[in-house]
Amino acid sequence: MFKRSTAFGAAFVTAGLLGACVQQQSTEPAIVAETTETAAPEKKVTLGPAISTVKPGASVTFSHDLKGTVDVGDNRSVTVTVNEGYPSGTLYLSASAEAGVSVFGAEATSTRDMSDVTTHTWRIDFAADVEGVHYIDVAARVEMDDGFQESRAYAVRVQAGDWQSAQAKVKAESTTDVLPTGERAVILPAEETTD
Repeated sequence: MFKRSTAFGAAFVTAGLLGACVQQQSTEPAIVAETTETAAPEKKVTLGPAISTVKPGASVTFSHDLKGTVDVGDNRSVTVTVNEGYPSGTLYLSASAEAGVSVFGAEATSTRDMSDVTTHTWRIDFAADVEGVHYIDVAARVEMDDGFQESRAYAVRVQAGDWQSAQAKVKAESTTDVLPTGERAVILPAEETTD
């Protein structure tokens, strides 16, 4: 009998606790306390500079002064300004061109001492051989006194003759296929062998 009354008592206490947890809804409206908030003074946030990706390589930047269209067959020159961030060492510069432009003269390659100044001007002589858009490729190699070397590349855009018509003709001659998705693609033949 003791076990039965203990079990009955435990069930009775549990039911009482559960009943106490249940709340009845009040028919009276709830009272909402009004609070007033004072606005904090607006803080101005100053953003840092835009994030840019730094390419690995020599601490060298380029700019050039060539603007407009170049006549086909005329000898021209472009001045390239090279800024470097080194206290000492040697800067090796070289210019070459793809088909359509010829680079010539003693300044096609140049060597500069980086201990004197950080801004160097370099004159590149060239001639446009064919109408169109061509590029003079510029390579800079930095060699430090301890033998450490880094490189950086740049390109000077050359617009020769009626370059817009020539560029349109090149685009028209390129064969592109239209994919089922509507995108254009160049399909090249390929062979694959497996062993």
